[in-house]
Amino acid sequence: FYLSGVDILATDKYGKLKVTMNGCRQRDEIVFSLLKKNNIPCVVAMGGGYSEDVKIITEAHCNTFSTAKDIFAL
Repeated sequence: FYLSGVDILATDKYGKLKVTMNGCRQRDEIVFSLLKKNNIPCVVAMGGGYSEDVKIITEAHCNTFSTAKDIFAL
């Protein structure tokens, strides 16, 4: 299970990690690449996301699934 929380974003009012949207995508790329390399199945669950602008939360979650598609479709 991979809980791909977006409360790590700098715009999140509760998270303290202050990660950029690109940094969040890089995290997903690392996780999915390692899973694929090691032939490990995975279930992804969305988590977190307390930015004032819901569009930021939605974009970050969509990026996670888009990244998964890009990596596993290779």
